[in-house]
Amino acid sequence: MVAQVEISSDAIVLNGDLLFSTIISVRQALENAIDQTTQAIVIDFANVGRVDSSAVSLWLCLMRKSQALNRSLTARNIPAELSAIVRLVGLEHTALNP
Repeated sequence: MVAQVEISSDAIVLNGDLLFSTIISVRQALENAIDQTTQAIVIDFANVGRVDSSAVSLWLCLMRKSQALNRSLTARNIPAELSAIVRLVGLEHTALNP
């Protein structure tokens, strides 16, 4: 499933799979969406299907981007698989651990 990014009234919503094959286009779309926001950034993973370790890399990129813009970044509806990868690699401090 191709991943997509949508801007809602209170979050940036991810739809689809966050896999190595989709992550570059998702990153570009997310960075564009973040550039359009002027408030705290919330990424909603509710509609995400499969994930792999590239999703963690994506989150780290978003953390750097939000820090550069001096905006807070939070995640909601984090998939269990993503949380498991985060714990496995020791990155629980990244807010991807429910």
